Amino acid sequence: MAGAFGLGEATAFTRVARGAMGAVWRLETHTGVFAAKEAFWRPPEEEPVRMEVAFRAACGVRSPDPLTTPSGLYVADGWRLYEWVDGVVPPRDDLDAMAWLAEQMAAIHNAGWTDGPTHDFYHRVDVDWPALAARAPEVTASVPRLIELTDLVNSASLGERVLCHRDLTPSNMLIGADGPYLVDWDNVGTLPPAQELGFLLINQLTDEHAVRRIVSAYSKAGGPGRITGPDGFATGLAIMLNYLDVQTNDALDPDLADEHRAFAASQIAGQLASLPAPGVLERAAQFARV
Repeated sequence: MAGAFGLGEATAFTRVARGAMGAVWRLETHTGVFAAKEAFWRPPEEEPVRMEVAFRAACGVRSPDPLTTPSGLYVADGWRLYEWVDGVVPPRDDLDAMAWLAEQMAAIHNAGWTDGPTHDFYHRVDVDWPALAARAPEVTASVPRLIELTDLVNSASLGERVLCHRDLTPSNMLIGADGPYLVDWDNVGTLPPAQELGFLLINQLTDEHAVRRIVSAYSKAGGPGRITGPDGFATGLAIMLNYLDVQTNDALDPDLADEHRAFAASQIAGQLASLPAPGVLERAAQFARV
């Protein structure tokens, strides 16, 4: 990899983080330190990556710069490289981090790009929850709520969409000595602005102060999205429900590597615990009308 990107001889290669879709490695060479992105399931393709890089630049959001090979390619043997940023990932409930993300979201939405990929993962849930519960008993008690939330997602109107980051969470921030950076633009695609805002709020729904502060930061930065009802949280719910389905099935898949099965199994309880209770979405929508 170091050779493919023209970085000289590699001296160390250490995995520093992993998620559901991939891992980040620290690559050290005689010329410097770099972040290498590994995709577990689908290697990146050059043309979508070029669109992503151009969109990131148009948004003006601080992010680690992607590297190219000497021939100008962003992808080599399925890997991508970035400049290394020394920083820490803020906790999920860090309101300063959430407000910063809301401001970046406003800039991203106001870039005004409308052409880009879409995916049902963000808009639709097609899961037979009782059938899944029959294979994974830990899901059983939540089936009625899962069905109710699925109906909300599938009945929500999409309306006009713009190109979005689609993974704005504190886990995709790095706070360095010179300030915060937004990472992981791999999921760039179209969403209704209000629904991406709702996704940013999905883990803060019962905290009126947090919801109001995040929405206020977004609005003051010129963000165009407005949450007017529970359907404003449809994208956040779709991601939550589809992620639960994928991780539950992965945990049960004997053909997956043990590492991937163990990671998937570790995600299930947290996803079930995060399902919003009845009435929470209505109240959160009221909080969001700042």
